[in-house]
Amino acid sequence: MEMQLLRENMETEQVISARPTQVAVEAEVTLPGGLREEARVYYADAVATVNGGEAAGSRISADGRVTFHVLYAQGDLSHVKALETAADFSHSLPIREEQQLSAMRIKPRAEVQHVSAKAFNGRLLLQAIVNLTAEASLPRTLSFVRNVTGGEEIQRSTQVLSMQRVVGEGESQTLLREEFELSDVLQIKETLYATAQAQVEDILGGSDGRATVTGTISLEAYHTADMPGRPLVYTRHSMPFEQVVGLSGALGDALVSRSVVKDVAVLSQEGEEGGKSMRAEVQLNTELFAVKGEEMEALRDVFTTGGEGIETRSQHVLFRSGTVNDQTAESGKTVLLLPEGSPRVKTALLAFARPIVVKAEPQGGKLKVDGILETTLIYQTEDSAVPISINQEEPFQALFSTEALPEDTLTLTASQAEASPITGDRVELKYILRLNAEGVRKTEADVIIDAVAAEAPTTEKGIALYFMQPGDTLWEIAKRYRIPTEDIAILNPQLSDDPAPGTPIITYKR
Repeated sequence: MEMQLLRENMETEQVISARPTQVAVEAEVTLPGGLREEARVYYADAVATVNGGEAAGSRISADGRVTFHVLYAQGDLSHVKALETAADFSHSLPIREEQQLSAMRIKPRAEVQHVSAKAFNGRLLLQAIVNLTAEASLPRTLSFVRNVTGGEEIQRSTQVLSMQRVVGEGESQTLLREEFELSDVLQIKETLYATAQAQVEDILGGSDGRATVTGTISLEAYHTADMPGRPLVYTRHSMPFEQVVGLSGALGDALVSRSVVKDVAVLSQEGEEGGKSMRAEVQLNTELFAVKGEEMEALRDVFTTGGEGIETRSQHVLFRSGTVNDQTAESGKTVLLLPEGSPRVKTALLAFARPIVVKAEPQGGKLKVDGILETTLIYQTEDSAVPISINQEEPFQALFSTEALPEDTLTLTASQAEASPITGDRVELKYILRLNAEGVRKTEADVIIDAVAAEAPTTEKGIALYFMQPGDTLWEIAKRYRIPTEDIAILNPQLSDDPAPGTPIITYKR
């Protein structure tokens, strides 16, 4: 038998995930007041950013920084102040697969899971628990047999390989400045600090190898005020952004972007015509990836109906077949019951929430997330000007409209937290949960990489009645009896394409 192989090469991408790990990042700050002055922490927050990552054998190392923000008082406990400090970290993550990393693209991620702060002997002791994840993308060339030719006795089964790979990438940082008017009604004295989140809304690719990413930055600022009974207030602002990112490579079929606020600085000041305004500076980092999808037909299996047989050699491959980059949000609320013995609430000043994902599972085309909400409530009592701070944990459940799966990198944050007293010991907390999901879809396939002529299996002539077994396919039956699948259809006109186990099938042996 004269047999010819049509071979093909295809550029693919293998994505290797590191095992998620946690690292404790600590910092210590000396308070400006005296050692004998009482100090009280009202709230502690932290943001983690990753500066970069690199491969080290079978591990991925990541370097980054945690920036702490603390609301505290010292001496005069009714005078709330803000403090900012930072601590660097470096950590390595083992990859899931037993493989040495070589040429690749490293993408580490860091998210603060928990923050604690304690005032002790004129110092602040800070700790952040940071979740680290990372992925490494390795280019691969897949060589396979696309087709076999040589005669009518050759029966072929093919498969379509749908692959995706990154063909271009870029990164850009920019410093955005904006000034906002502050309402006179709030009687703001000083701006303490602010948080910010970026939401990508559109990506426009250009023919010059650059793309424009547009979106909105949501800013929440916290201030001290002269309002009677409200020494602390908050304001919300939005900043549109437009960032141009240069791509090294091609534009591909689709563009995927991620914008992250690395730092935010705010300062309130007197306006030229009276009133107060707030200046904000936001350092925004935008990553951009261009992905390209390709489909190619490959030989799945082959056999002969007469003469010599064919012996094949296959390879099991795992490759990238899709990309997930979803941003979605859902509202939530809960009722906080103050611990027994706590001072009764008169006015809720500030509320903060930090969600911790405990479990995620698909449900009806959506993603159900169960977790714990770390809450901080700062409130005013009836008989004291000194604010009270209460920390509690509350369970939550949210259903997000997304194609994300539990194995994707899920970043969950809470914003727009608002507290409203119901009674002296009960407070309703409303908030917005924002989910950012990143991940890749991977496909496994067995592809034929070689085929040679071989001795044909011996068969006896005659009619046979075969009963389908669990897992059987019509192709496997045709291959076993060395007859075309079309002949099975002719002999069994009532047969469906996917017969159930136990179905009788008339066939024959050559």
